[in-house]
Amino acid sequence: MRKALEAWKWSLATLVRSWGLRAALTVLLALWGLAAYEWLWIPESSALLLLASSLYAVVQMLVSVAIIAASAASAGQAASAGAERLLLRSFFGFTRKQFLQSFVVILVGILLALGFFVVFGWVNRHSVEVASFLTFRSEKPVSHVAVENVYGAIEGLLWIVLAGFVLSFLVNLLHAGWSEAGKKCASTLAGCCFKAPFLTGLLSVAVFGGLPLLLANWHPRVSPGFWDYTQMIARLGVALGLLVTGWLFWLLSLARLHLPRNGNVPS
Repeated sequence: MRKALEAWKWSLATLVRSWGLRAALTVLLALWGLAAYEWLWIPESSALLLLASSLYAVVQMLVSVAIIAASAASAGQAASAGAERLLLRSFFGFTRKQFLQSFVVILVGILLALGFFVVFGWVNRHSVEVASFLTFRSEKPVSHVAVENVYGAIEGLLWIVLAGFVLSFLVNLLHAGWSEAGKKCASTLAGCCFKAPFLTGLLSVAVFGGLPLLLANWHPRVSPGFWDYTQMIARLGVALGLLVTGWLFWLLSLARLHLPRNGNVPS
């Protein structure tokens, strides 16, 4: 727990000083989201438009991989050097090799996520049978809603474990290569299940995921028109900024927990 607190304290202090990078990344993600929204409305009435839509989707995915690669690489570099802040130029300093490594890890992560969806879907479809069995055994009524809530809590924790493991593996990979990341694979998975990395993921999701959700669902009463659009843009902008902060906090904390520090502290 002490190790986790030290990692959280350093990560938060680093993010406070990295306001420029957080602002730039927030704007970049907002533009990416706007581009994705526009892609949904591209008509597919001809083969040429279908090809353009496909190319557009590929570019969107490549930009996503680049953002993840840049975030993980800069977080690992800052953690190993004990940096006081994340510099904007370091965010664009990832190599082509790191981009390809990130692409492979993201692809494997998507396949694992699809497997999780299949398993969880199968489990959730049997919630009524489980509730009936528990009712029969306990001779007391057990609602399938309660069973589904338990399933939901377990599923959420397992998603945090999966995401933490993939991100930790990516940070190790971009810092030391496939060999070292593979050697640490077992210890990384164990840490993401019940040690400081798991607590880090739980904190990141609860705080930096819960607050944006509350902001997105909050609808203050204002007069229709200008002020209505203004408050919506402000709410969504702050929510996106919190998500960016949580994303970087998670990566920085994982990098601090997993990577050795070389003692070089850049300003």
